[in-house]
Amino acid sequence: MPTYERNTSPAPSLMTVLGAASSRTRRSPLRFLATSSVVILLSFSYIFYFTQFSVPYLPAHKGSRQSVSTDLKIHQINHNPSFKRTIIQLPAYGPLTSSPPENLTLLLVLTNDTKSWGHMSAPLNEDWTFSDFIQRIRLQNIPVEKLHLGLLTSDLQSYYQYIDTLSVLLPSETPWAKAEIIYLQSLPSELNSDANEVSRWARHSPKKEFQLMRRRYMARLRNFLSAHMMTPDIQHVVWLDSDVYELPSGMIKRFWELGNISPKTNISRMVKAGLRETKEQNNASDEPSPEKTFEPPLPIGLVTLLSSTRGRRDYDRNAWSGFGKRPSGADLEKVFDGKHFAGMSQWAKSVKQLIKYTGDDDIVRLDSVGGTALYIKAQLLREGVMFTPYQVSGTKWGSDGTDGIETEGMCYIAERIGWGCYALGGSWRTLHSDD
Repeated sequence: MPTYERNTSPAPSLMTVLGAASSRTRRSPLRFLATSSVVILLSFSYIFYFTQFSVPYLPAHKGSRQSVSTDLKIHQINHNPSFKRTIIQLPAYGPLTSSPPENLTLLLVLTNDTKSWGHMSAPLNEDWTFSDFIQRIRLQNIPVEKLHLGLLTSDLQSYYQYIDTLSVLLPSETPWAKAEIIYLQSLPSELNSDANEVSRWARHSPKKEFQLMRRRYMARLRNFLSAHMMTPDIQHVVWLDSDVYELPSGMIKRFWELGNISPKTNISRMVKAGLRETKEQNNASDEPSPEKTFEPPLPIGLVTLLSSTRGRRDYDRNAWSGFGKRPSGADLEKVFDGKHFAGMSQWAKSVKQLIKYTGDDDIVRLDSVGGTALYIKAQLLREGVMFTPYQVSGTKWGSDGTDGIETEGMCYIAERIGWGCYALGGSWRTLHSDD
């Protein structure tokens, strides 16, 4: 027969049982309260994140616009009140595509506000808009998957208006696979002072100190946007002034052609002017003479083209070749009309002067580029070429140099890592608004 061990311990008293039950009752509300607090905290964290940093798109002007296109993916990210961005993407060209397209190009634009797209005082007295800009890019006939847009503004209302404009476009009306609109109130630095305000009104100021302050700030904004938008797949970068109102047909494709030329290719036959003499620099002649020898041209890294306005035949005076005096816009117009100045044979040459004897397949060498319409081989930005926020030429420890700020410093850097700057020859040109 099985045996059973008898429990000889005394049975618990009624008071002991009631005391244990009372202890469990006291602990239960505390455990429930702690658990509830954790759940509530996690819920608030989840709600806060998605309302502050990943919000659904809402139109800036409800009831005053078309419905948002359902063919677009719109993602808004609010980093802080002075830095917001919105990514608008065609779903067909999202991150799940197998491989990046050939010639993927990043188009970059800076604006202050909606007035930055330019104004024509004659003959139409017309204000250009962001929609006009979109149409200009569409006329370039670039495959949608090969183009991304980065647009920065310092005006919050304009930021929302740009989003509204893009959000109603159909895929057939959208010239890029992805656009990122960025609101940046100001750069986070003590160096700003009033630079943002100065950059608005000092654009055409003759005072050098205002121009330097403005261009220093512009360089920093350009570098910010370039660094923010660059991805490993980008092959080409194109900067456009927002108030350029006419682009030549095929401009971006021409940039591709030049940017894709192998660095090992000898491009001497393409370069018709601006070459640097082997022993001494002399820009007295627009055409190289047989007696002179020239340094071989560097591989193509940056390319620009002539920009004109209704009253100025060579608008972008930041693009030039040579290191002599750079005449004012008024004096340059007189030179175009046939006037001669003492010593002008040694002056730096403008793009219009350099392309005088060239065709559309030719290029001319530059020592400095402007930003009206500027192509940059993306690899150069990865290797350190930038818009210099100081006068880079002649810099010393503790002080700026004497020349080469913003776009004018890019060729200085590019040349030192083995790349050259050029302008399109022949009839290539952009048209810039008057105001």
